[in-house]
Amino acid sequence: EDDTDACTIATCGDGFVQGVEDCDDANLLNTDDCNNFCQSTFCGDGFVHEGVEECDDANGLNNDFCTTQCALTYCGDGIVHVGVEECDDANALDTDACTTKCALAFCGDGILHEGVEACDDGNDLDDDACPGSCQPASCGDGYVQAGVEECDDGNLSSLDGCTAACELAFCGDGFVQAGVEECDDGNADSEDGCSATCEHERKYVFVTSTLFTGDMGGLFGADASCQLLAAQAGLPGTYLAWLSTVVSSPASRFNHWAGLYVRVDGVTIAEGWSDLTDGTLDAPINLDEHGNEPPEGIPCLLEKPVWTNTAPDGTKHPGGDTCEAWTWSGVGPGHRGDWKSADTKWTSLCSGGACSLLSPIYCFEQ
Repeated sequence: EDDTDACTIATCGDGFVQGVEDCDDANLLNTDDCNNFCQSTFCGDGFVHEGVEECDDANGLNNDFCTTQCALTYCGDGIVHVGVEECDDANALDTDACTTKCALAFCGDGILHEGVEACDDGNDLDDDACPGSCQPASCGDGYVQAGVEECDDGNLSSLDGCTAACELAFCGDGFVQAGVEECDDGNADSEDGCSATCEHERKYVFVTSTLFTGDMGGLFGADASCQLLAAQAGLPGTYLAWLSTVVSSPASRFNHWAGLYVRVDGVTIAEGWSDLTDGTLDAPINLDEHGNEPPEGIPCLLEKPVWTNTAPDGTKHPGGDTCEAWTWSGVGPGHRGDWKSADTKWTSLCSGGACSLLSPIYCFEQ
């Protein structure tokens, strides 16, 4: 019917449900169960149902201020509010990927992200105890920790400009800085093989341009000959002959040099005493004090002999062929090496040759 029992025309709000009405609560409120169109209210109709809905924006979106359940969005509801929240993981934890402020966790936010960060001091400084990586500062991480490290080049090598202790490399620190230092023996001393400027110190070695019989006036006379020839060639330093007697040898009377032994042309023949006496030279001692090829004495086993009576380790040769301690030029034997060899033959080639034969000797700067 279109009439009420009060004999009036039915209208929405008259309290009678008529025709197309779902309901009629005799009021025109939109905030109760029946709206002013006499339709039952529902979430999404655009009317906020008091006591039931917090909001109603008449859309089916969950990511704005009002959810599809007609509840106001909030941080922690599990729904990302577009333009307001970066994330929402529906929990109250600050230590995961989404903070309690619904912001994505990041290094420098001051919140420790468990399993990802080891520290987070709330800043983006790289020179404090917790750098921009949010891992505790350590030597080798590539960040210079102020007041703790002098440098940090991101590695633990001590052979570049920053050591494994994150200290600036310097001559005398005991580490050879590649491309800068030739050596570094951990001190600032000279005459120990490595100079105060971390350069290899060198001692000259040569074969004499003069030939000798086995009578050289003993070791004293041989040393004097080495010294004279070096001085005449303008070579600095003090020189001794590489000769052994039954009671003396280079091993016992030479300085055991830690630097380089070089020919007069600068070519290294050994890197220190231990290298010199290991049985092999880096290059043969085949130049005289002037840088020329030495004279050839009487051949021994078809090689280029030089008086030595010295074993490769710098001790006396066990045969004892010393031409009477280098004072004899008669028939007695003398032991010789080969100046063109770089293996053990350089100092120990042959024995038995008469002391009257002519050969040069090796001279070593001390």
